[in-house]
Amino acid sequence: MMRPAALLLALALAAPAFAQAGPEARRSYEAQASYPVEALSGVLGELHFLAFRCQGEDAQDWRATMLELLELEAPTRGPYRERLIEAFNDGFRYHERRGTRCGAEAEIERRRLAMQGRALSETLRREYID
Repeated sequence: MMRPAALLLALALAAPAFAQAGPEARRSYEAQASYPVEALSGVLGELHFLAFRCQGEDAQDWRATMLELLELEAPTRGPYRERLIEAFNDGFRYHERRGTRCGAEAEIERRRLAMQGRALSETLRREYID
């Protein structure tokens, strides 16, 4: 179950990327719609790959955000924590396999992810705060 404080922290940390949403959404996490925290983990993994690839190995902000999300949502080992980690890793590997390039292509992907993140944030807000 999502803790409201954890949700707010995750959304606050991810807000800069989510604010850049654009209409380029192609790939979605609709299959994970009933598990929005897992879907958000996947978005964070994709953002981490793009930052890592385009900004270098020191770009660890999205990974750090994921670690904070894990600490708040699944602080102990267990199936839920493993699912969140797997979703993050799947997001990272998606772009690794795809070979997303820096520049315009990465910017399009960041905007797509921002739109997905915004939608997931809204879903979580409605579900747990409203």
